[in-house]
This record gives sequence, structure tokens and C-alpha cells, in this order.
Amino acid sequence: MRTRVKVCGLTTPADAVMAREAGADYLGLILTESPRRVSMSEAKAIRAALPEDAQTVGVFADESPDTVAPFVRGLRLHAVQVAGWVDREHGLDCEVWHVLRAAELPDPVTLPMIPLRTYRLDAHDAKLPGGTGNRSDWTWARRCVEVGRRLIVAGGLNADNVAPLIRDVRPFGVDASSGLEAEVRRKDPRKVRAFLERIREADRDRPKRS
Repeated sequence: MRTRVKVCGLTTPADAVMAREAGADYLGLILTESPRRVSMSEAKAIRAALPEDAQTVGVFADESPDTVAPFVRGLRLHAVQVAGWVDREHGLDCEVWHVLRAAELPDPVTLPMIPLRTYRLDAHDAKLPGGTGNRSDWTWARRCVEVGRRLIVAGGLNADNVAPLIRDVRPFGVDASSGLEAEVRRKDPRKVRAFLERIREADRDRPKRS
């Protein structure tokens, strides 16, 4: 299985186009409090620079479905990334990725999987909702994948450490932001390309499931 890749924290049309051309499957736009937050107008400019079939992901914290809905419509989002919606009806015309980053994570077998849900693991931080550069719990991630949950792993990923994650954990996807930057809010094309290259190399090497 090919590992899906999300490049997050994109703030300019040029960076978004570069990330997609490098091979990113998902392009993350942060629409909640963050140093990498973009306004609706900035997000629309990014979306306008991308092909119609580009898969953009709107990143939120714990906003309500009513708050998120205008962004889904206005930006034609493929998915939204939120926390606290696992048991909530949302009625949105897009995928919902459920963020897990608590100090104590739930037993993966308790996470609903029907209908199919996508979970995203990030490093816990008492103050920041993401983009900390800290590594998440790969042991928990491995267990989550072993019990059949669709998991995207984030947290301090870059070209130097993503290959062991893919080989050992074998998640559905990986997600990086700060580890691909030249500076806050600006991606480094060399880091983005190297990240994608290491992922594809690891995909070729990782053991197949029995």
C-alpha cells in the first residue's frame, strides 16, 4: 500500500503548487489559531491556484460543524481535520479526520471504525494544537494500525525520520508541517521533495502485510 502524504501549514499559492507537484496527496490549510493560520481570502487564493481535483484539507481545533461548514463550501475542501467529533453528527459534504493528541490516548480498539473513519495522531502539547515539531507516540500508532484503524501520523516528521515510521508502523498516511519549512510559514522545496522521496523509498522497502 502506498503511504498517503499531507503537507500542512501551507500559506501561499506557490508553496501549495510546489507541494502538489512534489507528490503530496493532501494540502493542509490551517484555519484555526496558529502561527500558520490563513484567512479565508488567503485560503481562496491558494485554492484558486490549484487544479479542481487537488485534495485540500482544512485544519481546525475543536470548532463546531456550523463554524466549519462555510469553509468546506467556500474552499471546496476534500476533508476537515478536527478534534472532539468522533461521536458527533456533522452533515458536512467532505471527509472528517479525527485528531488525537491527548496526554493519555484511548485504547485503539475503542475507536469507532464503522462507518470508516480516518484518525490523525499528533504530539500532545498543553498549549499548541499542532506544529510543535515534537514526535508523537509511535508505539500507540503501531497498535492502532494493528487493530485495523485508518491512521495518519504527524508530529515532528521530516526526511530524516519518516522512513522508520513507515517501515515499523505502516500507517495509512503521514503529515508534516514545521519539519518542511525554511522558516515559519514558508516551505523549503528541497525539504519537501526529500520528504516525499524518503517516503516512496520506504514504501518500496516496507514488509507486506500477511
